[in-house]
Amino acid sequence: MMDSQALTIELDDEQYEAVLGENLLTSLLNQGADVRYGCRAGACGACRLYDASNCESILSCQTTVASAMSLTRQTPAESSSFTVLSNTSLDEVSIELTLLGPSDESFGDRVSVGFPASKSSSVIIDERAHFYECMALNPAGAPLKVVLHKKYLSAGDWLRALALSSNDKLDVQLSTGVRKGRLLFEMDITDSPVVVISSPENGIFESYWREALLDYTPMFLGHFALYANNDLTLSLADNALMDFLQEALANSGSTSLQLIYHGQNVSAKDWSKLLRPLRIHPNQLHFVR
Repeated sequence: MMDSQALTIELDDEQYEAVLGENLLTSLLNQGADVRYGCRAGACGACRLYDASNCESILSCQTTVASAMSLTRQTPAESSSFTVLSNTSLDEVSIELTLLGPSDESFGDRVSVGFPASKSSSVIIDERAHFYECMALNPAGAPLKVVLHKKYLSAGDWLRALALSSNDKLDVQLSTGVRKGRLLFEMDITDSPVVVISSPENGIFESYWREALLDYTPMFLGHFALYANNDLTLSLADNALMDFLQEALANSGSTSLQLIYHGQNVSAKDWSKLLRPLRIHPNQLHFVR
C-alpha cells in the first residue's frame, strides 16, 4: 500500500505539498503552481525544473515524488555581457534582438536575456535582475538572435527592451554542459516533408522556422498558427487545421510527413486523438517549447 505521507515541495519562493508516489507535475498543477508544460510525455522539455536538492535538471512530468524537494524554474547557467547589434519591432507586442557576445548557441538552443535591477536615487527598486528565457533563432556561427514578447516581461522591462539601441549591453545566461544546436538534427527530419504548427503566441516565429528548416529539407510544406482562444485543445479540432494537415499529407507524396508543434499545454495524448484519423504516427510529431 502506498504511503500517503505529505512531503514539502519548495518551488522558488513558494511551498506546496505532495504525496509520496505522486507525479510531480500533476501535483504542482493541481495546487495552482505556475509550471510550464507541453507534451507531458518527456519529449518537449517544457516542464524542466532544477532540483537544487540533488543539483540536477529534471522533467517534472516524468518525476515521481519520493522525498521533499527544493526546486527552481531557473537552471544554473553562465552569465555573459552581450552587445546589442539591432533592435527590430516585429509588431506591437514583440521585438527581435540581435546580440553579439561569447555564444555558440544556434537555432533551438535556450538562453535567458536579463535586465538589471532598476535604481532610482540610489535606491534599488527591483531586488534582483529579471531573466527571460528565449529560443535562439540564428544559424550556427551567426550573432545570437532572440524574440522578446511583451506578455512575458514585466511592464518596466518591456519599456527597457523597447529602448535598447545599438551598442547597449545586456546580460545573457547560456546553458552549460549541454550540446548546442541539436534541435533539428535530433528530430531526424533531413529531406523529409515537414510542417510547423504553432500556438497563438508563437505564430510570429514562422519565418525563422522556414529559414532554419530549409537547411535540412527542401520539403517545408507550410506553417499553421492555432487560434487564440482559452483552450488550445479546441483549436486542434478546428476544420482549418484538419484541412491544412490533409493538404500537407497530399503534397508529401509517399514519405512520412513530419509535424513540429511549437507550443505548450497540449499533451501528446491530445495530439494522438487528432492524428489517429489521419494515420499520422505519434513518432512523426516533434514538440518544441
